[in-house]
Amino acid sequence: MEGEQRPPESLPARVVLALLVAAALLTPFVLVGAGGWLLYQRQTGEVVQAEVLGCETDIGYRRSAQHCTARWTVDGVERTGPIQGSGDQEAGETVEATLRDGELYSRSLALPLVLLGLGLPLCVLPLLWVRGRFRRDRTTPAHP
Repeated sequence: MEGEQRPPESLPARVVLALLVAAALLTPFVLVGAGGWLLYQRQTGEVVQAEVLGCETDIGYRRSAQHCTARWTVDGVERTGPIQGSGDQEAGETVEATLRDGELYSRSLALPLVLLGLGLPLCVLPLLWVRGRFRRDRTTPAHP
């Protein structure tokens, strides 16, 4: 039984495994990037007071999405349109929002902080994995 060898992995199995590992290693950085982007967009643009008029939920086969509508005033002109990052909990309330390039964004910190809170600690795992791979490659003797 000691001399028994496993059959070599097929190429498609190796490709699938490599893609799964890459996705697992990149996910924390995507979370941090998304949280950072939300914080950036929150800080840039004109701050306005917007009344969240209501939200609709689109429920599909595999996912659901929520779309909210708000009313705000800029330079004395009242506008109505979608507000990104708002939810049912804000319906009927007046909230601070950022107006940038004609788009209205909620200034809520909940989603950016959740994304950063999940992503930053998880970033340690890919870094440790890469460090371990480099250490193993340096200590492994070259094959003749």
